[in-house]
Amino acid sequence: MIRKDYILADHAKLRMKERNISVKELEEVLEYPDVTYPGRRGVTNIVKEIKKGRKVRVTYVTERKKKIIITAMLIN
Repeated sequence: MIRKDYILADHAKLRMKERNISVKELEEVLEYPDVTYPGRRGVTNIVKEIKKGRKVRVTYVTERKKKIIITAMLIN
């Protein structure tokens, strides 16, 4: 799946690499989140269990109909 509705911030790219989160996993979270909730300072958090025991949280802001991905992390 190739998405054009988001931009990865440099911080997000770095964290994804450090945490072994693939672009495919990121896009799966964006497309089919299990949970969506607001964060501080206007960000949105979304979470998806990619596979049993592997949950990914993505934090983003929306600007001009594009999601700016701030960070991605693995959660318990």
